[in-house]
Amino acid sequence: MLNQTSNSPSHRADQINRVAALAEVLRGRQIDAVIIDAAEHMRYLFGFSASAVMYQCCIVTADGSVHGIVRKLDEALFASVSWVEDWVAYVDWEDPFDLLIDEIRRLGLAKATIGQELDSNYLTVRDQRRIAAALPDVRFADISGVIVEMRARKSPAEIEEHRRAAAIADLGVAAILDAITKGVSERELVAVGYSAALAAGADNNAPRIVLLGMGSATQHLHCNVGDRRLELGQAVHVELLPQSNGYSSRLMRPAVLGEAPADLLSSVEQLVKIQDRQFAAIRPGVPAKEIDRIGREGLASAGLRASFPHSTGYGIGIITGPKTADFAHLFTPGGEWELQQGMVFHMYLSAGGLQISETICVTDNGVEVLTHTPRRLQIR
Repeated sequence: MLNQTSNSPSHRADQINRVAALAEVLRGRQIDAVIIDAAEHMRYLFGFSASAVMYQCCIVTADGSVHGIVRKLDEALFASVSWVEDWVAYVDWEDPFDLLIDEIRRLGLAKATIGQELDSNYLTVRDQRRIAAALPDVRFADISGVIVEMRARKSPAEIEEHRRAAAIADLGVAAILDAITKGVSERELVAVGYSAALAAGADNNAPRIVLLGMGSATQHLHCNVGDRRLELGQAVHVELLPQSNGYSSRLMRPAVLGEAPADLLSSVEQLVKIQDRQFAAIRPGVPAKEIDRIGREGLASAGLRASFPHSTGYGIGIITGPKTADFAHLFTPGGEWELQQGMVFHMYLSAGGLQISETICVTDNGVEVLTHTPRRLQIR
């Protein structure tokens, strides 16, 4: 079952406006229609999270009309959460691509210019070639990146979802910290975090809600939960990734059981200071590479890391499997793109198995930190 809440009026209004903006792009590029099949874009534009097991999509024409191709099993969900009123459904022993091709012909698009999301995880090379072979008079155009850029700036309704998810993350972290005790297992702590997040309203349909590791496993940001049991003096990596109506906020905090070694306290304090300098520099118009430089140079000058082989932050928003983040906007040394009001990011720094992060939103003149758990080494 897909875990999806109802589509609110504000979200529906946003979605209808987004489709109108997409139709304007199509007209500007002289594209007659586009096939939308990336799951996160199906949710973003139409309010429906498509199951990954069988192909589903919507055709958007240049006049703004929408025509869905959905799995019969998901038809009731589509009808209840999406504002789209025109769709056809197929049963599991029918071929969705036959239906898609028939719909393109029915809509008078057999000799049209049709856009495709060639960066979609739901469109394989084999299937794209099959569609093209069945429609030899269609000119296919790549619209990769168009909706990704539309998604970058969040509406007020979207930012409110991120705030809710951030509040759930704070609650989940607090529950885990309260449960830290000698002999507790990773699995037990993860269960506590899941329980708290789900009770608070998390509706994840993609990534795990909790990532956690003890001892040497704190260096594995994406480790599998195990049965390691906590000992005095051991550090714990706690990360919450809850979603609210599909929108993700994330939070990482380090914790230690017992007396904290001075070097751990010092390292976390330095990570916080470096991240504070990053946040102080965030405002619309600033290149991402400048914010990344502050973090990267801060780590090096503090002697915390000789190298940092990944980004210092990344975009988040609607999360639908198989993707677990929006990596179109990364904070890296080569990040030439500029910050804009309404962008939401997960910003993180790490050193020596200690990770600290916040979910932030770019405002008109600075930054709003959406997560509120105190940024310090949590000592239990």
